[in-house]
Amino acid sequence: MNEYYSVSRIEDGSAVLEFPDGTFREVPTSLLPADVKEGNILVLNSDGTYIHDFLNEEEIKNRLLSLQDDIFG
Repeated sequence: MNEYYSVSRIEDGSAVLEFPDGTFREVPTSLLPADVKEGNILVLNSDGTYIHDFLNEEEIKNRLLSLQDDIFG
């Protein structure tokens, strides 16, 4: 899987993304897909914009749900 970026929150024309190294950075929403929302998984495009990664988003969501089931039953 390529490096992915998680949308932590969106506020006032910028979004806070969690980067693969665990750091958070503000990114202008102009670099993000128009329909981006919190929790989306993005990948960096060659032109410096981010695109929605639907396949990895579903995989990560399923992995987290599985972990949650293991922990909480």
